[in-house]
Amino acid sequence: MAEIFCSLCRLMKEAQPLDMDDPLFSSYVRIMRKLGKSRHSGALGICPGCMPAYTKMESGFRKNVILYGALGLIFAIAYSIFTGAILLSLLIGLFFFSLALFSYCPPLKR
Repeated sequence: MAEIFCSLCRLMKEAQPLDMDDPLFSSYVRIMRKLGKSRHSGALGICPGCMPAYTKMESGFRKNVILYGALGLIFAIAYSIFTGAILLSLLIGLFFFSLALFSYCPPLKR
């Protein structure tokens, strides 16, 4: 592990790096840096002390993806059956699925 800025405790420590090639995470970091909200311009990671909190966040995100995906599918099917509007039902399903992004947790570099 290298000396990297921990994204949870906000300190320079020996940390496992986050995957900066992830499209969602890299665009988020780029936007935050352009807005001046990011305090560090180098790589980001998770230090060993913050790893339990990170794994809890990651498992919560995975559960939310499954939950909101299932809810989106149920609402899309129900709306499609009752109204026959397939395109609108797909949009409703995508909206519910996108709610999982509020708990997004960037992946670690493998």
